[in-house]
Parts: sequence; C-alpha cells; structure tokens
Amino acid sequence: MEQVRKRAQFRQMVERLRDECRAQGLTLAPAAAEDAVADMVQIMASGLGVREETIVRTYLDTIDVAAMVKDLARADEAQKREVADASPAVISLEATGQLVASLAQAVRCVSLNHEQLMRGDSDKWDAIGVLDDASNGLTLVGEALEKHHPAPHGVSVLWSDESVVHARRALTRTVENLRSGAWSFGFGAEMDAGVATRMTTDLQKLPQD
Repeated sequence: MEQVRKRAQFRQMVERLRDECRAQGLTLAPAAAEDAVADMVQIMASGLGVREETIVRTYLDTIDVAAMVKDLARADEAQKREVADASPAVISLEATGQLVASLAQAVRCVSLNHEQLMRGDSDKWDAIGVLDDASNGLTLVGEALEKHHPAPHGVSVLWSDESVVHARRALTRTVENLRSGAWSFGFGAEMDAGVATRMTTDLQKLPQD
C-alpha cells in the first residue's frame, strides 16, 4: 500500500476528496483524506479480487467521491450533536486523576493491540477512534487542570462537554473490546476483565447523558 499511495492517480484522488470536502464546508486533513482513499482502494481490491495497484491504475475514477463526503459529513454532524448534547462536569481532582489513568490505559491497550490497525476497515477505525478520543480527552483535561477550582471538600476540575464526550467514547470502546476479547493486555482474561471493570467504574464519574 505504501507504493500505491505514491502513485500520481492516488494523490489526485486524495486532492479530489479534499476539494469536495471543502466545497461541502468540511475540513479534511491530508493524512485523513489519504487514509480514506486507501481504505476504499483496499475494499475495492478485496471485492474484485485484484491487486491494489490494479484498482489505482484502472478503477480509481469510479469511486463516488460525493458519496464519501456525505458519509464524512454525517459522521462529523453526529460528533457535533454528541458534543452539543453533552454536559460539562465538575469532577474532583482525585476522580480526574483516576480518569486520566484510565485514558492512558486505553491508549496503551491500543498500542499493545496495534495489529488492529492492519486489519479491516472497521477494526482499524475503531482503534484509531479510541486513540483520537483518548488523546483529545487527555489534552483537554490537561488544559482544565491549569484552571482547577478550590471546593469545600478539596480541589475540583471543570471538564468541558467536549472532554466528557472524548473520554466517555474512548473508555466505552476500550471496555467493549476488552470484554469481547478483541483486545487484550496480554496477561490473561482475568487481568483484562479487571481493567475493564475499573474503567467501567471510572466511566460512572462522567455525566451519562
């Protein structure tokens, strides 16, 4: 796939996708556009039973770029609605520390199961989604910690609605993958179940809208 990504036809399709996104009011980073086209090439190659190079050379122009952008727009709109519907939360410093630790464990879990990134479209985007949500959540919480507030029973941290959504999604998907056996920390089912239980407990510290 690395060589396929360097072909002129592939690069042109990436730019077509980004141009269509801009026309629809969406901003798509070059790397994300490249991954989206690469996934489509892999799906088509698998479906037709041909090499990826053949898809790029012969069939790439048949990709419905407008349909791809509609799918991206729907996903973007769904994420915006989720953030809009979420509530900010005032969480104790102790509970914030526990949530930060769980988010770090989610990142480590994806790292230990990095082969998911090499599998099918669904598995790859599931893993990438957890990484994105966990890292975004950690970044936003880090910024919030700079503005912590004294409270009657200790120090509290104001979590924004966006940080709540990112943390909730990352931990929920990690718990689901650990419990299904799709992901593992590599030390047996008992440890995976224990981590999933702790993450579930930490999830209860977030608003459940």
